[in-house]
Amino acid sequence: MRAMTIEQPPSPLHTTTEQTQSEPPVPFQRNNFNAFYTQEMSAVTVFLMHQGATAYEAADAAHEAIAKLLPHLWRTLDHPRTWLRVTAQRCYWRQSTTRAAPTDPVPDRPGGTCPLATVVVSEFQQTVLDALNQLPPTMRTVMAWDIDGFTYTEIAEALTMSPAAVRQNVSRARKRLITLLDL
Repeated sequence: MRAMTIEQPPSPLHTTTEQTQSEPPVPFQRNNFNAFYTQEMSAVTVFLMHQGATAYEAADAAHEAIAKLLPHLWRTLDHPRTWLRVTAQRCYWRQSTTRAAPTDPVPDRPGGTCPLATVVVSEFQQTVLDALNQLPPTMRTVMAWDIDGFTYTEIAEALTMSPAAVRQNVSRARKRLITLLDL
């Protein structure tokens, strides 16, 4: 698998407030964890929302995954973007399914780093998220990786599937999404 050293372009299905201010993606820098955190936390939060997580569940799982990345693992991983998504996905799957939705506002974090503050979901994007939630779990998971800009080979390695199975799941998911979204 090739080294992922340059950030993928943003997904067409989500935007963050940083991206709406027309800032180009920052290249991946191994020695700059703050830049990685700032760039990846909202992306991983939306990645999990594509898999059916609420914004709160996604933020919790993303923060849990980033905590596992520090302090030493960060400097040794060959593919931290992939590792972060796999770990956050597992954290999300382990969360209780009977969780109550919080009614209190999300507390402010130092430096404005809360991913919920930067995730902006338009009406169309919410419609797409609702359609993704109607897909079977495997298709939804594969589509979340695809939407996040990973290749079929990278998805296959991350999810321990064959590239053919990934292609088939993406193809079937796209057909269902076209039907669900009346496109």
